[in-house]
Amino acid sequence: MAASAIEKQPSGLITLLTADGAELHVDKELLCSSSKFFAGMLTTCDTTRLHVEETRDTMELVLSVMRGTPPAATFDTRSAACWAAYKRVLIVADKYDMSLVKERCEKWLVSRCLRGRMRELQTFRFQDVAEGFEWLGICQKFDLRDLGWYCAYDLGSQLAAGAWQRPAPECLEAVTCPELLKTIIEAAQAAARERERQAGAGGSGGAGAAGRAGGAEAAEGAAGGAE
Repeated sequence: MAASAIEKQPSGLITLLTADGAELHVDKELLCSSSKFFAGMLTTCDTTRLHVEETRDTMELVLSVMRGTPPAATFDTRSAACWAAYKRVLIVADKYDMSLVKERCEKWLVSRCLRGRMRELQTFRFQDVAEGFEWLGICQKFDLRDLGWYCAYDLGSQLAAGAWQRPAPECLEAVTCPELLKTIIEAAQAAARERERQAGAGGSGGAGAAGRAGGAEAAEGAAGGAE
Protein backbone atom coordinates (compact mmCIF):
# COMPACT_ATOMS: atom_id res chain seq x y z
CA MET A 1 0.00 0.00 0.00
CA ALA A 2 2.75 2.43 0.97
CA ALA A 3 4.82 1.61 -2.10
CA SER A 4 1.80 2.10 -4.36
CA ALA A 5 1.09 5.50 -2.83
CA ILE A 6 4.68 6.58 -3.33
CA GLU A 7 4.65 5.52 -6.96
CA LYS A 8 1.66 7.80 -7.60
CA GLN A 9 3.43 10.88 -6.27
CA PRO A 10 4.88 13.32 -8.87
CA SER A 11 8.61 12.95 -9.33
CA GLY A 12 11.34 13.93 -11.77
CA LEU A 13 11.16 16.40 -14.62
CA ILE A 14 8.59 17.07 -17.32
CA THR A 15 9.66 18.41 -20.71
CA LEU A 16 7.24 20.91 -22.22
CA LEU A 17 7.42 20.93 -26.01
CA THR A 18 6.39 24.41 -27.15
CA ALA A 19 4.68 25.45 -30.36
CA ASP A 20 7.91 26.86 -31.77
CA GLY A 21 9.89 23.67 -31.16
CA ALA A 22 11.61 24.51 -27.87
CA GLU A 23 11.98 22.15 -24.91
CA LEU A 24 11.45 23.50 -21.41
CA HIS A 25 12.14 21.40 -18.33
CA VAL A 26 9.97 21.83 -15.25
CA ASP A 27 9.76 19.92 -12.00
CA LYS A 28 6.81 17.54 -12.19
CA GLU A 29 5.70 18.22 -8.63
CA LEU A 30 5.75 21.98 -9.22
CA LEU A 31 3.78 21.61 -12.44
CA CYS A 32 1.14 19.41 -10.82
CA SER A 33 0.77 21.63 -7.77
CA SER A 34 0.47 24.73 -9.97
CA SER A 35 -1.97 23.44 -12.59
CA LYS A 36 -5.06 21.31 -12.10
CA PHE A 37 -5.08 20.74 -15.85
CA PHE A 38 -1.60 19.22 -15.97
CA ALA A 39 -2.11 17.40 -12.67
CA GLY A 40 -5.15 15.65 -14.10
CA MET A 41 -3.33 14.80 -17.30
CA LEU A 42 -0.27 13.38 -15.55
CA THR A 43 -2.32 11.17 -13.25
CA THR A 44 -3.96 9.45 -16.23
CA CYS A 45 -0.87 8.92 -18.40
CA ASP A 46 2.74 8.02 -17.77
CA THR A 47 4.78 10.50 -19.77
CA THR A 48 7.67 12.88 -19.31
CA ARG A 49 6.96 15.00 -22.41
CA LEU A 50 3.97 17.24 -22.97
CA HIS A 51 3.07 19.39 -25.98
CA VAL A 52 1.71 22.90 -25.33
CA GLU A 53 0.23 25.34 -27.83
CA GLU A 54 2.18 28.32 -26.49
CA THR A 55 5.59 29.57 -27.62
CA ARG A 56 8.77 29.31 -25.60
CA ASP A 57 8.72 33.01 -24.68
CA THR A 58 5.23 32.76 -23.26
CA MET A 59 5.82 29.54 -21.33
CA GLU A 60 9.05 30.91 -19.84
CA LEU A 61 7.02 33.81 -18.42
CA VAL A 62 4.53 31.36 -16.92
CA LEU A 63 7.22 29.09 -15.47
CA SER A 64 8.90 32.09 -13.86
CA VAL A 65 5.68 32.98 -12.04
CA MET A 66 5.14 29.33 -11.08
CA ARG A 67 8.56 29.36 -9.42
CA GLY A 68 7.68 32.51 -7.49
CA THR A 69 9.81 35.02 -9.42
CA PRO A 70 8.47 38.04 -11.34
CA PRO A 71 9.47 37.63 -15.02
CA ALA A 72 12.43 39.70 -16.19
CA ALA A 73 10.15 41.37 -18.76
CA THR A 74 8.20 42.94 -15.87
CA PHE A 75 11.07 44.63 -14.02
CA ASP A 76 10.34 47.98 -15.69
CA THR A 77 6.97 48.38 -14.01
CA ARG A 78 6.11 51.57 -15.91
CA SER A 79 6.49 50.06 -19.37
CA ALA A 80 3.77 48.71 -21.63
CA ALA A 81 5.87 45.54 -22.00
CA CYS A 82 5.46 44.81 -18.30
CA TRP A 83 1.67 44.78 -18.52
CA ALA A 84 1.74 42.88 -21.81
CA ALA A 85 3.84 40.13 -20.20
CA TYR A 86 1.42 39.74 -17.30
CA LYS A 87 -1.50 39.63 -19.72
CA ARG A 88 0.09 36.68 -21.55
CA VAL A 89 0.67 34.86 -18.26
CA LEU A 90 -2.91 35.40 -17.09
CA ILE A 91 -4.35 34.01 -20.32
CA VAL A 92 -2.24 30.84 -20.04
CA ALA A 93 -2.95 30.53 -16.32
CA ASP A 94 -6.67 30.61 -16.98
CA LYS A 95 -6.36 28.06 -19.79
CA TYR A 96 -4.45 25.55 -17.66
CA ASP A 97 -6.31 26.24 -14.39
CA MET A 98 -3.40 27.82 -12.51
CA SER A 99 -5.10 29.72 -9.70
CA LEU A 100 -1.90 30.46 -7.76
CA VAL A 101 -0.25 31.89 -10.87
CA LYS A 102 -3.19 34.25 -11.39
CA GLU A 103 -3.06 35.30 -7.74
CA ARG A 104 0.64 36.07 -7.97
CA CYS A 105 0.18 38.11 -11.15
CA GLU A 106 -2.51 40.20 -9.51
CA LYS A 107 -0.46 40.67 -6.34
CA TRP A 108 2.63 41.79 -8.26
CA LEU A 109 0.69 44.09 -10.57
CA VAL A 110 -0.85 45.83 -7.57
CA SER A 111 2.14 45.88 -5.23
CA ARG A 112 4.91 46.52 -7.78
CA CYS A 113 3.09 48.53 -10.45
CA LEU A 114 0.15 50.36 -8.93
CA ARG A 115 -0.08 50.68 -5.14
CA GLY A 116 0.67 54.18 -3.97
CA ARG A 117 1.36 55.56 -7.42
CA MET A 118 -1.97 57.32 -7.79
CA ARG A 119 -1.11 59.33 -4.71
CA GLU A 120 2.61 59.79 -5.32
CA LEU A 121 2.43 60.48 -9.07
CA GLN A 122 -0.71 62.27 -10.13
CA THR A 123 0.28 61.87 -13.76
CA PHE A 124 0.31 58.04 -13.61
CA ARG A 125 -2.17 56.52 -16.03
CA PHE A 126 -2.54 53.50 -18.21
CA GLN A 127 -1.17 54.06 -21.71
CA ASP A 128 -4.66 55.17 -22.76
CA VAL A 129 -8.31 54.72 -21.86
CA ALA A 130 -8.73 51.79 -24.26
CA GLU A 131 -5.96 49.92 -22.46
CA GLY A 132 -7.58 50.64 -19.12
CA PHE A 133 -10.87 49.16 -20.32
CA GLU A 134 -9.06 46.15 -21.73
CA TRP A 135 -7.53 45.49 -18.32
CA LEU A 136 -10.86 46.08 -16.62
CA GLY A 137 -12.28 43.33 -18.85
CA ILE A 138 -9.39 41.03 -17.90
CA CYS A 139 -10.07 41.68 -14.23
CA GLN A 140 -13.74 40.82 -14.68
CA LYS A 141 -12.99 37.67 -16.65
CA PHE A 142 -10.40 36.33 -14.20
CA ASP A 143 -12.06 37.73 -11.05
CA LEU A 144 -9.11 39.95 -10.11
CA ARG A 145 -10.97 42.19 -7.68
CA ASP A 146 -8.05 44.07 -6.14
CA LEU A 147 -6.49 44.94 -9.48
CA GLY A 148 -9.94 45.70 -10.87
CA TRP A 149 -10.42 48.40 -8.25
CA TYR A 150 -7.26 50.20 -9.39
CA CYS A 151 -8.26 49.92 -13.05
CA ALA A 152 -11.76 51.24 -12.35
CA TYR A 153 -10.50 54.10 -10.21
CA ASP A 154 -8.01 55.14 -12.89
CA LEU A 155 -10.74 55.11 -15.55
CA GLY A 156 -13.08 57.15 -13.38
CA SER A 157 -10.38 59.75 -12.79
CA GLN A 158 -9.72 59.97 -16.51
CA LEU A 159 -13.44 60.36 -17.19
CA ALA A 160 -13.54 63.40 -14.92
CA ALA A 161 -10.54 64.81 -16.77
CA GLY A 162 -12.35 64.47 -20.11
CA ALA A 163 -10.01 61.79 -21.47
CA TRP A 164 -12.70 59.39 -22.67
CA GLN A 165 -13.05 59.59 -26.45
CA ARG A 166 -16.44 57.86 -26.57
CA PRO A 167 -19.68 58.56 -24.67
CA ALA A 168 -19.73 57.13 -21.15
CA PRO A 169 -22.75 54.84 -21.75
CA GLU A 170 -21.00 53.25 -24.71
CA CYS A 171 -17.74 52.78 -22.80
CA LEU A 172 -19.45 51.27 -19.79
CA GLU A 173 -21.49 48.69 -21.68
CA ALA A 174 -18.88 46.00 -21.07
CA VAL A 175 -18.56 46.74 -17.34
CA THR A 176 -20.85 44.11 -15.85
CA CYS A 177 -19.54 44.11 -12.27
CA PRO A 178 -21.61 46.48 -10.05
CA GLU A 179 -18.66 47.06 -7.72
CA LEU A 180 -16.42 48.21 -10.56
CA LEU A 181 -19.14 50.47 -11.95
CA LYS A 182 -19.52 52.03 -8.51
CA THR A 183 -15.76 52.59 -8.26
CA ILE A 184 -15.66 54.34 -11.65
CA ILE A 185 -18.48 56.66 -10.62
CA GLU A 186 -17.00 57.43 -7.21
CA ALA A 187 -13.57 58.14 -8.73
CA ALA A 188 -15.08 60.45 -11.36
CA GLN A 189 -17.09 62.32 -8.74
CA ALA A 190 -14.10 62.68 -6.41
CA ALA A 191 -11.90 63.99 -9.22
CA ALA A 192 -14.57 66.41 -10.36
CA ARG A 193 -15.05 67.77 -6.83
CA GLU A 194 -11.30 68.25 -6.42
CA ARG A 195 -11.06 70.17 -9.69
CA GLU A 196 -14.02 72.33 -8.69
CA ARG A 197 -12.30 73.06 -5.38
CA GLN A 198 -9.06 74.00 -7.13
CA ALA A 199 -10.96 76.15 -9.63
CA GLY A 200 -12.76 77.92 -6.82
CA ALA A 201 -9.53 78.56 -4.96
CA GLY A 202 -7.91 79.94 -8.10
CA GLY A 203 -10.90 82.01 -9.11
CA SER A 204 -11.00 80.62 -12.65
CA GLY A 205 -11.70 77.51 -14.68
CA GLY A 206 -15.24 77.09 -13.38
CA ALA A 207 -16.70 76.24 -16.77
CA GLY A 208 -14.11 73.54 -17.39
CA ALA A 209 -14.69 72.03 -13.99
CA ALA A 210 -18.43 72.03 -14.60
CA GLY A 211 -17.88 70.18 -17.85
CA ARG A 212 -15.81 67.54 -16.12
CA ALA A 213 -18.45 67.21 -13.41
CA GLY A 214 -20.89 66.58 -16.23
CA GLY A 215 -18.72 63.65 -17.27
CA ALA A 216 -19.10 62.15 -13.80
CA GLU A 217 -22.88 62.60 -14.03
CA ALA A 218 -22.85 60.88 -17.41
CA ALA A 219 -21.06 57.88 -15.93
CA GLU A 220 -23.55 57.72 -13.09
CA GLY A 221 -26.45 57.89 -15.54
CA ALA A 222 -24.92 55.16 -17.69
CA ALA A 223 -24.45 52.93 -14.67
CA GLY A 224 -28.04 53.52 -13.61
CA GLY A 225 -29.23 52.49 -17.05
CA ALA A 226 -27.11 49.34 -16.93
CA GLU A 227 -28.78 48.30 -13.68
